[in-house]
Amino acid sequence: MKEFKDKVAVVTGAASGIGLCIAKRCVKEGMKTVLSDIEEDLLLNVTKDLKNAGGDVLAVVCDVASLDGVKNLADQTIKAYGKVHLLVNNAGVIPGTNILRSTIKDFEWVIGVNLWGVIYGVNVFLPIMFDQKEEAHIVNTSSGSSFNPGNGAYDITKYGVTALSENMRIQLKNIESNVSVSLLIPGIVDTGIVDSNRNRPKGLKNPSKGSRNWDEINKRLEEIRNRYRGSMSPDLVADMTFNAIENDIFYVFTEMGMKQGIEARHGRMMMGFKALKTFLDKNQLSLV
Repeated sequence: MKEFKDKVAVVTGAASGIGLCIAKRCVKEGMKTVLSDIEEDLLLNVTKDLKNAGGDVLAVVCDVASLDGVKNLADQTIKAYGKVHLLVNNAGVIPGTNILRSTIKDFEWVIGVNLWGVIYGVNVFLPIMFDQKEEAHIVNTSSGSSFNPGNGAYDITKYGVTALSENMRIQLKNIESNVSVSLLIPGIVDTGIVDSNRNRPKGLKNPSKGSRNWDEINKRLEEIRNRYRGSMSPDLVADMTFNAIENDIFYVFTEMGMKQGIEARHGRMMMGFKALKTFLDKNQLSLV
């Protein structure tokens, strides 16, 4: 997409952090912008601020873990603006537990928002974008954790978003689609995601007592908070995102330091091939 003025954007997780900054950038570019979030009061406040600043904006409260919720988001967008040219599947949560401490409720909550939320967004909005036959773009928010794991269930969902987006990129290019896709891969950004448990649905909350080591979990969350404080501005990430949309860049990394993690992961994978070759040579086998 080269032109943004008067186009329609939909941003999930838009009440704070990266989502809010992308929404602000959409408004700055003259786009009609739909802000969506599960946190109603905060969403209405930031949308009011953007409207008072002259933005053509709409707030839609939405739990992206609900297919009906995402369908309603699309319905409200089309009702208000008739089309959608940019979809940013950005809503995300993190429980702050490692893989050994995560409960089934942790998995259900995180997978519902981070992975199903993106799947629902693509499934609902992509056909609309196809039918418009106009230039359009989808941005799916993954994470540096999808290439360099360490955050438990969160990483699993971001691996999924990465795989989904890579498949989309290949298949959309193969059919010379009017819709393109970018994969936003933030590193440590100064957002409120560490405290996303505040928005966890009641039915997916863990029991207040039980076998979990709450002191350990709280310590882990505080360590993550300390890493995020004073880190990269989400405004800068929004600028990087728009650069990717405008220039049709797929992998949108936000830190040069991520390269080291990816190279280290690649090295570990190559060790697997070295082990395979040793096995084949020892057993006098040959496999292509």
